Amino acid sequence: MTSTTRTTSTTSTPRARTDDYWLRLTLTGIGLAIVGLLMMGLAMLFGTFHDDDFHATDYVLTSAALPQGVGLFLATLGFHRLQRGRDGRLGTVGVWVYGLCMAELVVQCMASVVVASELIWGPLYPLCAFGLMVGLVLLAAGSWRVGLLPKWMLGVWPPLGLIGSFLGIGPIPLVFAAFLALLAVLLRQRVRSSAL
Repeated sequence: MTSTTRTTSTTSTPRARTDDYWLRLTLTGIGLAIVGLLMMGLAMLFGTFHDDDFHATDYVLTSAALPQGVGLFLATLGFHRLQRGRDGRLGTVGVWVYGLCMAELVVQCMASVVVASELIWGPLYPLCAFGLMVGLVLLAAGSWRVGLLPKWMLGVWPPLGLIGSFLGIGPIPLVFAAFLALLAVLLRQRVRSSAL
């Protein structure tokens, strides 16, 4: 009497589901970040700013911090999780630094929107904006050997993230939005091809 056994790969199914979840979260975060960066970039290019009082451009520019901040954090956290710990302690510390700095920046910007005036909490804004780059540098350093993204993207992401987001200069937020769109396409391709 012979019995036929059917072997299934049960270990890859939960992993594939987890990868799908984190990929969806990462792509959603990138989409949110792009919305915030477009708001910021277009306001910086075409808006008129007033020192004395908040006007429409000031509200758009400052409120862009919410979708931008939440989206960038979700994208960074998702990228870290898609590596399944292979980015080591550098990646973990990088995400924590990034998250803490991002939280402060979003809260400060949203408080400015509520009071309709630019709030300056000492040196926190520039320190936390620079902290975003430090967090991304740590994450990129941990991710260097993993191979989930090309090395050139890991090298460009931290400085572009600094001058393209909360320390935005001219049209650079729009360049950063394009970079994130490319990152989303490459990340989706690489995660899907590694699941096969």
